[in-house]
Amino acid sequence: MATKEFDELALNGTNYPIWASDIKINFASRGILNTIEEPNDGDPPIENRKLNIALFLLRLYIHKDLKHEYMLETSPLNLWKALKEHYDQQEELIWPEANYEWVHLRLQDFKTVAEYNHVVHNICSRLKFCEQEPTEAEKIEKTLSTMLPEDRILTQQYRANNFQKHSLLIHTLTQAERHHELSLKNAQQCPPGSAPLPENLTGKRKCNNNRRKFKGRKKGKGKGKAPQPRSNGNKHCNRCGSDTHVAKDCRIPKHLVLLYQKSLKDKKSSENPRFEAHFNLTHEEHPEVASSHQAPIEPESNLNVLPEDVAPLSAMDDMFIEYCSTDPLEDLQ
Repeated sequence: MATKEFDELALNGTNYPIWASDIKINFASRGILNTIEEPNDGDPPIENRKLNIALFLLRLYIHKDLKHEYMLETSPLNLWKALKEHYDQQEELIWPEANYEWVHLRLQDFKTVAEYNHVVHNICSRLKFCEQEPTEAEKIEKTLSTMLPEDRILTQQYRANNFQKHSLLIHTLTQAERHHELSLKNAQQCPPGSAPLPENLTGKRKCNNNRRKFKGRKKGKGKGKAPQPRSNGNKHCNRCGSDTHVAKDCRIPKHLVLLYQKSLKDKKSSENPRFEAHFNLTHEEHPEVASSHQAPIEPESNLNVLPEDVAPLSAMDDMFIEYCSTDPLEDLQ
């Protein structure tokens, strides 16, 4: 049984235009197209082998009821003419429907450009059968004029390109549609601002954070103090305080080193001075003082302790008076 390369002719003849086109192409590829064409004067007769092949293929690609109906037709040309006459009225039935679909065709009614392009070819093939196929300019205008209203800027740009072929316009629209779909997928998979940092940058930041933590630690309990900045890299002498060398390379004389160390101690003691505590030797008669007993009230002036029989100061202008305190620490009265 021979394998069918295309659909057979339906009994109602709805696919007759496509079927007729397939038959012509198939016969042309086999070199037997002249078997279903009117011969011209002076053409040589066709071989019987080619006639038998053409008749066999015609009967193979028609409905089984049509085989019984045209069982007595033994010439491929006569069978071809009979089928065309039988279904030739399809042109009158096909054109009104195809023309209606073309008039109401809009690109914005389809989800993809590919679906729209498929319908365009389907309608144009039927109109071509009816000898009413739209031109390339009409196809381009139909596509551009039926785009979405919000795409009016894109429509103007496409018009400025002056496309001469409808297929080239469809290719451009399909490419733009694919780029738009890819952008949407990328945005859905990875929303803006959610992309992780590159691995090399992440590694550097982790390393820097670990170094900072290590520098901030100190042996033992408590938080370590931040390192003091040094003016000349990592060089610092603990003996003389120089920033040009370290302690093991120090060549400063010993007496200068001792002076430097002493200045550090004096500076440290001045920053944290120590206070002496004096005891109050007063009697326990005044226990109201908390930390130490209340010190006796000091005289406002040494002049108040003079005896009453001492002459006034106006009579002692020519005298030298020296007062001596028996309480140098002013702890006793």
